[in-house]
This record gives sequence, C-alpha cells and structure tokens, in this order.
Amino acid sequence: MSLCKSFWDCGLVALDDITIQLGSCWSPERLPPPPGECTFDQDECAFTQEKRNWSSWHRRRGETPTSYTGPKGDHTTGVGYYMYIEASHMVYGQKAHLQSKPLRGIPGKHCLTFFYHMYGAGTGLLSVYLKKEEDSEESLLWRRRGEQSISWLRALIEYSCMQQHQIIFEAIRGTSIRSDIAIDDVKFQAGPCTEVEDTTQQSSGYSEDLNAIEY
Repeated sequence: MSLCKSFWDCGLVALDDITIQLGSCWSPERLPPPPGECTFDQDECAFTQEKRNWSSWHRRRGETPTSYTGPKGDHTTGVGYYMYIEASHMVYGQKAHLQSKPLRGIPGKHCLTFFYHMYGAGTGLLSVYLKKEEDSEESLLWRRRGEQSISWLRALIEYSCMQQHQIIFEAIRGTSIRSDIAIDDVKFQAGPCTEVEDTTQQSSGYSEDLNAIEY
C-alpha cells in the first residue's frame, strides 16, 4: 500500500516472505531445526532433563566405563557422542527421562527414528512416550526390554498428533550394573516412515499397537 500527500511526500510500505503453516504457532528457536535431527555431537539439541545427577542421561563419547555393556562408540561415526544411562550409578528399577522440547503437531503422520544400544546381561527397559500439551498422562509409543544386540539398532515410530507435544525417552536400570542403555541419531520427520526397523532374534512377541517386544 502507498500513502502519498504529494508527489514529493510519498511513503511506501512493502511485505515479503509470508508463510502460513498448519498447526499452532510456537517460537521457532524452541523447535528442532528441519529436518529435526540430533546426533548429540555438538550438544543435547532440543532435549532436556528435569534433573541432572548420576542417575540421569549422560552425553558421552567412546565406550562406557563398565565392561560387557554399553556401546564402544557412537552410531554416527564411531568417534562422536551419544546419550546413555550409566547403570553402575543407579539402583534396580531407577528411571531416567530425556524429553524433547515442544514439537508442533501436524495433520497426518509423524515419523520418529533413532538408534538404540541395549547390550548387557542385566539390561532393563527402554521406552518412548508421547506427551500431548494438554494431557497429564503420557502414552506409550514403543518399548524394548532386556538385551537386544551388541550392535546399534534402528527404531522407527510412526504416530499421529495434531497438537503441540513432547517425546520422552525413558530408560530403566536392569538387574545388574551390566545394563547400560544408549540412544543416538534421533530424527523427527513429517509424514509416514519410509525405512525399515532393525529386528533382533531375541524377541518372542510383538505388539503392533505399542511397537513393543516383551519377554
């Protein structure tokens, strides 16, 4: 629009780069940058913890301190960082939560992919929960129990959520100090998952609703 009092006294107003998106508005700096991938090599990205102590999730590179459990290195390059729980600093059944900052909801499917490491005779439980903005309870999306592999495995979770929400990784310490659990290369994408999840030979049952392997 142009407002002019005369030929010599004329002001111009311009607009540019207007974007309209579905879903609620949210501060861009609080959302993971597209495509929402975190390797943990620089920092913990868009993830937070309510408390930080010896029983929290820890960012680490290289192998874990306890033998016969945990990864030898990260999944991305082998020399980078990953997040893990140190079972020797926890007691049986103790939980650690790593939660994303608020994520924008969209119509249709979300795809969450990540790599996990569950190696050790006393390995406990790794779960992924969805917490919607207005809900007090979390809903379980995915779960693995017990030792899975000495290698990193890929997990894919497809879910629907049209409102602002958070993703929570919960690790529970198992029966012995050989129960370190690690995650790496977390990626959020809009749309259905197009890759295939890694499977293990240890599984004895599968729940399609919860993406869960139980023993």
